[in-house]
Amino acid sequence: MRKKLPAFILFIFLIILSAGIQFAYSQKINSDSLETVLEKSPDLEKITIYKILSEYYISNTPEKAIKTANKLLILAEKLDSSGIIDYCYEILGEAYYFQDNYSKSLEYFEKYLKNQIKEQNEPGLARAYNNLGIVYRALGNLDKAIECYKKSLEINKKNNDKNGLSSSYNNLGVLHEYLNLFSQALDYYQKSLDLELELGDNDGISTSYLNLGGIYLKLKKYDKAIAYCEKSIAIAESNGYNITLEITYDILYQIYKETGDFEKSLIYHEKFYDLKNKRVNEETNTQIAELELKYNSEKDQQKIKLLNRQKKLRSLLNYFFITAIFLFLIESFLLIRENKKRRKNNQLLRLQNAEMLQHKEEIETQRDEIEAQRDEIIRQKDLADEQRDQILKQNKDITDSIEYAKNIQIALFPDKFTLQKILNKGFCLFKPKDIVSGDFYWVAQVENKSVIVVADCTGHGVPGAFMSIIGINFLNEIVFDENVLKPSDILNQLRKKVVKTLVNSSKIDEAKDGIDMSLIVIDRENMKLQYAGAYNHLYFIRDHMLEVIRADKMPVGISSKTMEPFTNHEIDIQPDDLFYMFTDGFADQFGGPNKKKFRIVNLRDLLLEIHEKRIEEQKQIIFETFINWKGSQPQVDDVLVMGIKI
Repeated sequence: MRKKLPAFILFIFLIILSAGIQFAYSQKINSDSLETVLEKSPDLEKITIYKILSEYYISNTPEKAIKTANKLLILAEKLDSSGIIDYCYEILGEAYYFQDNYSKSLEYFEKYLKNQIKEQNEPGLARAYNNLGIVYRALGNLDKAIECYKKSLEINKKNNDKNGLSSSYNNLGVLHEYLNLFSQALDYYQKSLDLELELGDNDGISTSYLNLGGIYLKLKKYDKAIAYCEKSIAIAESNGYNITLEITYDILYQIYKETGDFEKSLIYHEKFYDLKNKRVNEETNTQIAELELKYNSEKDQQKIKLLNRQKKLRSLLNYFFITAIFLFLIESFLLIRENKKRRKNNQLLRLQNAEMLQHKEEIETQRDEIEAQRDEIIRQKDLADEQRDQILKQNKDITDSIEYAKNIQIALFPDKFTLQKILNKGFCLFKPKDIVSGDFYWVAQVENKSVIVVADCTGHGVPGAFMSIIGINFLNEIVFDENVLKPSDILNQLRKKVVKTLVNSSKIDEAKDGIDMSLIVIDRENMKLQYAGAYNHLYFIRDHMLEVIRADKMPVGISSKTMEPFTNHEIDIQPDDLFYMFTDGFADQFGGPNKKKFRIVNLRDLLLEIHEKRIEEQKQIIFETFINWKGSQPQVDDVLVMGIKI
C-alpha cells in the first residue's frame, strides 16, 4: 500500500510554497511562464502552481481549468491528499457549470458531497449542498434545488455560520423569484440582508438591496424599488462594485420607463450602457493582451529556430568553402606539376566539353518536359473552369426549383385575411431558416370554434417542407372532411395518417420523421379552450402569472408510444387571457455576447415582461429580440411564434 503523506505537513508546506509563488506572480499572472516552470518543478511545487492556474483559468477559459484541475487531481491522488482532491472536485464542478455541461458539473459536486459526508465536515457539506442547488436550478429541477438549498441552510444554522446563512437565504430568494413567488423571495432576501448588515459585508449588502429593488419593480411598487436601488448604488459606487452598479442602473431605467419619467430613464439607460461597454472593452483588451503575449512568445520561438537554422547553414557553407579551396590548391599543384602532360590535359578538356554538351542536351530535354507539363496544367484549368460553370448552373437550377416549391408551400398556408380573422387579437411571427420551411401554421373556423395549429416537422429546408405539406393536407381532411374538432382526437387521427404514410414509404425502421405540434380549439361563445400537444407546450398568462400546460412527450409520428392516446386539456378562459405557442427555433438560436443558446427560460421571461403591451408591439419586440440576439451568427432553425389574446 502506498505511504500517505501526513496531512498537516503537506498543508504547511503548500501554504509556504503557495505564498512564495503567488508573491512572484502577484502583479500579473503569466500562465505561459507558470506552464514553463511546471516542467522543472517537483510534485509538491506543481500542486501549488496547478491551483494558481486553475483559479486563474476558471473565470477566463473553463476548458483550460478542467485540463489543469485533472492534472492536479492525478498528483493529489498520488500523494493521497484528500483536501486537494476535494478542491479539484469543486473546481471541475464549477468549470463544467460555466460550460453549461450540467451533467458533468453534477457528477463532480456529488463526488465532493460524498467526501464531505465521509469526513463529517459540516462547513463542506453546507457548501456542497449549495453548489448542487445551483446546478439543479440550471437543470430546471426546482424541487431538488430547493431541497439542497434548505439542507445547506439547516447546516449553516446549526453551526451559526452567518456567511453561509446569508448565501443560502440569497439563493432561496433567487429561486423563489424565478418561480414568481415574490412574497417568499422578499422574506429570504430580507433575511440575507440582515445577516450581511451584521457582518458588515458591503458587497453582499449592495447585492441584497439590488435584489429587493428588482422584486419591488416586478410588484410595481416603484417607490420602494427606487429606494432600495439608490441604497445599492451608494455602496457600489463607493466600493467600485461595477457589476452591481450595471444591473442596478438597468433596473432604475426600467422603473422610470414604466412610471413615465423618460428623462431619468434615459439617464440610467446611458449609465447602464457606459458600464456595460467599459466591461466589454476591458474583457476584450484582456483577451487581446493574452493573444499578443502568446503571439510574441511564438514569434520569439520562431526567431530562435530561424537563427539556429542560419547558424547550421553558415557552418555548412564554411565547410564547403574550405573544402573547395583545399581542392583548388591541390588541383593547382597538380596542374603545375603535370604541365608537361599537355596531351593528357587536352584529352581531359575534350572529355569535359563532351560532358557539358551532354548536360546541355539534358537541360533542353527538361525544358521540353516542363513545357509539356505547363500545357497539361492549362488543359486541367480549362476543364476545372468548365466543371465550375456546370456546378453553378446546377446550383441555380436547384435553387429555382426550391423557390418554386416555396410558392407551393405558401399556397397551402392560410392567407393573411383568414389568419387574422381567426386569430382576432393575435399575431404570427414566421421566419424560415431556408427558402422552404419545416415549421408551419394552420387555422380553421368550423361553426363557432377556431382551430389553431403551430407545428415543427422533422428537419428544415426541403425535407421539413415535404413533412409540412403532408401535415397540412391531413389536417384539412380530419377537420373539414371528417369533422373532428377535439384536439386530442385530431392529433390521434393525424398520427395514424402520418405513420401509415411513412410505413408505405419504407421508413418504418428509421423512426425519425414526425411532427412536434401544439393545437388549440377556442370556443369564444362558451369561453372554453381545449388543447393537446406533441412535445410543444402551451404557455398561458393571466393576472401577471405565467403557467405552462404541458404537452405529451411523443411526436405525431413513429415512436415507442404510437399506441398511447394524446391528452386533451380543457380550461375556462377570461377576457385578456394570453396564450402563446412556438417551436424550438427561437430558444435554440445561438447568439448574444457569449454565442450561447437563447434558451426557453429567457423566452418565458420575455413573454412575461411584454405581455401587457399591445399584441402588435409584442410581435415587433419578439422579432427584434431574436435579430439582436442572433447578430452575425447563422440562423440554426426555422422560427415560429404565435400569440392569441382572448
